Amino acid sequence: MKIPTMIQCLELLRTARVPPHIVAHSAEVARCAVALARRLNANSHRLDEALVWAGGLLHDVAKELSLKTGENHARLGAALLEQWGFPAVAPIVRDHIELDPSMLQEPFSESLVVNYADKRVKHDEIVTLDERFADLVTRYGTTAERKALLERRWRLYQTLERKLFFHTSISPERLAEEARKVPWPPVLFDGAETA
Repeated sequence: MKIPTMIQCLELLRTARVPPHIVAHSAEVARCAVALARRLNANSHRLDEALVWAGGLLHDVAKELSLKTGENHARLGAALLEQWGFPAVAPIVRDHIELDPSMLQEPFSESLVVNYADKRVKHDEIVTLDERFADLVTRYGTTAERKALLERRWRLYQTLERKLFFHTSISPERLAEEARKVPWPPVLFDGAETA
């Protein structure tokens, strides 16, 4: 599978006219996801770090465009990545918003790790799930139904967090510290072809 290099990821973000604040958010999601993937891989999981980097960086590639078209930014972003020749990253982008309970089963995927990382990053800061979902409820819980939906998702992500961190040697509270150890820009992210 072909994974875009760091330079290609940044060029795709530029092509899609992603604003700097969304690029900053995406970079922090990528660092958070890579830090978690490394911890999971240290415990016998097999996550592709370059794919996690690319998925984290590109998960919101269509966010700005979707504001103009009214389309779902995850599905639009996945379609763009397919069109641009990076189908390996498309599922990560497509799956970064929703969390189906069936996704909680092992083995964990790159999509799941990026999805979780996105729920830990508020703007460009790694926060707790509680802080992130409180912000989401404030911003998007405009009706009782939407607020209830967000609260159900919050509980589902709490379950995911317990499952993920059961397989690491750190607690969720230490993820921000681990992410700070991940260099930006990444040194070894060369977009190598993988089987």
